[in-house]
Amino acid sequence: MTKLEISFEKGGTLTATLLEDKAPETCKAILEALPVTSEVLHAQYAGSEVYFEDFPARDDVPFENTTSRVDENMFLTNKHPGGVLAYYPNPKVKSFCVVYGEIVPRRLVDVEIPLNVFAEIDDKEKAVELGSRVRREGVEKITVKAGN
Repeated sequence: MTKLEISFEKGGTLTATLLEDKAPETCKAILEALPVTSEVLHAQYAGSEVYFEDFPARDDVPFENTTSRVDENMFLTNKHPGGVLAYYPNPKVKSFCVVYGEIVPRRLVDVEIPLNVFAEIDDKEKAVELGSRVRREGVEKITVKAGN
């Protein structure tokens, strides 16, 4: 199992296990671009997520293992319970997302977008702690690299 390691500049590290069977092209593109350091912002409209745009992956990453699914009432939904890493492969945006709790991925307040879910966060409680800190304290640098 391939892991990613995400270090937060104000302290704390997350690891995540890649979902190479469900999002193989996304996982490959993410790994090819690492290591990456960027400033994360907290999502304004989507929910419990920190993210940064302009991830340096190639432009041809397809949509796969997206947040779009049919819910228990047979409605199409984009809501996700969290605890994952996700990627928005639109070449004009290329968002890398640490989804620590429930989200409805949005680009604008009323426009849902599908995200590729490509990794499971190993310590979901730690993810909530770090994501909540960014929400309270603001922008913070993270470094994403391949883990052990």
